[in-house]
Amino acid sequence: MAEALELAKRAGDGTRPNPRVGAILVKGGKIVGAGYHRKAGLPHAEVEAIERAGIKAKGAKLFVTMEPCSTHGRTPPCTDRIVASGIREVIYGAGDVDRRNAGGAGRILARKKIRVVKGILREECEKLNEDYRHWTTKKEPWVILKLAMTMDGYLVVPGRRWVTGEAARAEVQGLRAGCDAILVGAETVRKDNPQLTVRKAFRHSAEC
Repeated sequence: MAEALELAKRAGDGTRPNPRVGAILVKGGKIVGAGYHRKAGLPHAEVEAIERAGIKAKGAKLFVTMEPCSTHGRTPPCTDRIVASGIREVIYGAGDVDRRNAGGAGRILARKKIRVVKGILREECEKLNEDYRHWTTKKEPWVILKLAMTMDGYLVVPGRRWVTGEAARAEVQGLRAGCDAILVGAETVRKDNPQLTVRKAFRHSAEC
């Protein structure tokens, strides 16, 4: 499952509004297929792993970070492809909080005599998609607060443009790259006239 988690992280924020998901197929103690969901509308992680495994998927175990989808969306249900491929066991980390899919995979696969194990590295798998889970269950934006402060509690140091170092500022660019919007206070606008852009080579630019 740890391998599948690392695969899921490769997608970054490109899967929105879908979750980040990684999957691997194991047969005879070896990985025979692997994949991750890259973008909404493209194949899900399970399907990508199955396609890469080919005929080796038959009789294999599928490890996937999230419960496979069981309804039609932009793509067909992953459960259909799992059944058709001959996979004998599905092990997933986090359940899907989308009501259309929640619990569906377990019921469908059980009827097809496919063993299902859930909750493996559940906390890590849930944390990977905490923004997706928050939005899906609450319909509220996922908010990240960024605060720069000196060790002795100052927000501004006279004569210095920044109170943070280069490494911290680079990390902020990474945070911005994963956000859809940036909000700042009026005083920040008046004093700093910030660009509110992603100034490093990240894939996704936030909007102010």
